[in-house]
Amino acid sequence: MFLDKVIFNKTKVPVLNAVLDVTQLRQRVIANNIANVSTKGYRKQDVQFKEYLESFVRKPAVEGQMTNGRHMPIPKPIAHPIVYEPETSLNDSGLNNVDIDREMADLAENHLFFNVGQRLIRGQFDGLKKSISGRTG
Repeated sequence: MFLDKVIFNKTKVPVLNAVLDVTQLRQRVIANNIANVSTKGYRKQDVQFKEYLESFVRKPAVEGQMTNGRHMPIPKPIAHPIVYEPETSLNDSGLNNVDIDREMADLAENHLFFNVGQRLIRGQFDGLKKSISGRTG
């Protein structure tokens, strides 16, 4: 098991796994928004999608600790994707703030992200399989 983690951590598998996880969560959130498009008082939810993925590729310029309460906090990578309610006004129906056109566009975008992520992770595993079997082509 330890060897598995060492091998996978030297590939893009952990980052691509995070892409698949966050797109799956985003799919559920968008589907929930669509399901509640005509529910009075429902508040749209969203996922900090791009911020979460950027936290994997952009390391903080400075790492440090707060040793005094007056120190400025240094942003840390996001440990997990955050679901939140964005501040938006009511839609045209006046029932809630879900815009079905926006949700459908987000759903299509999320579908593309998932497809790219699964193809890239499949390529990583194909490469590992070739390395293990000794094939070069």
